[in-house]
Parts: sequence; structure tokens; C-alpha cells
Amino acid sequence: MVLVMAVIVTPFGILAAVYLREYATQGVFTRAIRVAVNNLAGVPSIVYGVFGLGFFVYFLGGNIDQLFYPEVLPAPTFGTPGLLWASLTLALLSLPVVIVSTEEGLSRVPRAVREGSLALGATKAETLWRVVLPMASPAMMTGMILAVARAAGEVAPLMLVGVVKLAPSLPVDFNAPFLHLDRKFMHMGFHIYDVGFQSPNVEAARPLVYATALMLVVVIVVMNLAAIRIRNNLREKYRALEN
Repeated sequence: MVLVMAVIVTPFGILAAVYLREYATQGVFTRAIRVAVNNLAGVPSIVYGVFGLGFFVYFLGGNIDQLFYPEVLPAPTFGTPGLLWASLTLALLSLPVVIVSTEEGLSRVPRAVREGSLALGATKAETLWRVVLPMASPAMMTGMILAVARAAGEVAPLMLVGVVKLAPSLPVDFNAPFLHLDRKFMHMGFHIYDVGFQSPNVEAARPLVYATALMLVVVIVVMNLAAIRIRNNLREKYRALEN
């Protein structure tokens, strides 16, 4: 779920930040967009869950079922909570973090580097693609680290858009197309809530709660360490150019 979310949020976040920093006219409208992005970062996650349920599941999923799966209606295919809608909801939730981090990275690229590239005959698009974005890549990785850290621990919105107590089958298997985005899934955060607070015998379930919590923390730490390693390598690669 987190990997699908990262694949979705990265291009949209970077494109939005590039437009706001490099192409948009810096006026009242642009400032209003930045204020809106900052406000979105503070919206409670359950609100994103309600939005995901109404827009992604009922509206988009329902229309997809009517267009491509009319033969199985009224049984829903995409018009029900699943992995795709949960990933999209988390991508929307973490999008402001990626936009702000990428914008900060773009603003720190020296102006002399841009002017030098343009003076050598490169177009603005070539300068952006070959010079500015590579130098801002450590900041993009920082945004991804923060987005992954936030999304991996969210539970409230997932209870509305795809997570279940016991999934009948995994969303990943050896049957084509191998990744089944329409399936519901289990989540370690929801498992902690279910076992710890919904179990009839809380004392007996306490060791399982601790073990699941430890596993969730370990998974998040490993993903963050891998992203930090990539970010540090990128930072060392482009440090000489920044100097």
C-alpha cells in the first residue's frame, strides 16, 4: 500500500512544486495555493478517509463498474473499498508534504547554476530536467521520507477505504495481473487496534499487540533508513555542483 502510494504521490507532488516554483506567476493566486497546501497538511486524516470513501470509492469506483464491469453489477468490483482507493487516499493525505519539501529544494538551487545552463544554450525545460531537479533530488527524498512515515502509520482513513480485519486473499499473488488493486487488505496498525481493544480477552492478546507494534515500527524504520541512504548518496553526488 505504501509503495503504491509513493508511486502515485511522487510525480504529482513534484509536478505541482515545479509549477509553483518555476512557472507560476508569483502573485495572489499562487500565494493562495500555497496557503491551501499548508492547510491541507493539517487536516485530520479521518477527513481524508471520508473524502476517499465518497469520491474515490462511490463516485470513481461506481462509474468504473458501470463502464467496464456492468455484467457483475450490483456486486461491486471497484465500487467498494480496496487497495487502490486506500493508496490514493494516502497519496492525497501526504501530497502537501511532498510539495512543500520539493519547493524548498528547488528554492535552494543557486541562481548562478540556472543562468550558467541557459548561457550555454540549454532551454528552460532542459535546465530544469538536467540541472535543477537532480540538485533538488535530496529535498524530494526528504519529502518522500516524511510522506512514507506519515502514511505507513495512518489507520483512521484506511478503516473507510479498504482495510479489513481478515482479508480472504492477499492483494499480491502469482496470478495475473499479480497486483490486485481492487482487493481489500489487512494492515498492522488496524490489527493493533482490533486485537488490543476489540478482543474479548485483552490480557491474552497483549503479547500479540506488542509484537505487531514492534513489527510495524521495524518496517517503518527500515523503509526510512533506505530512503535516507538514497538521499545522502544524492546529496554527496551534487554537493560539489552546489558549491
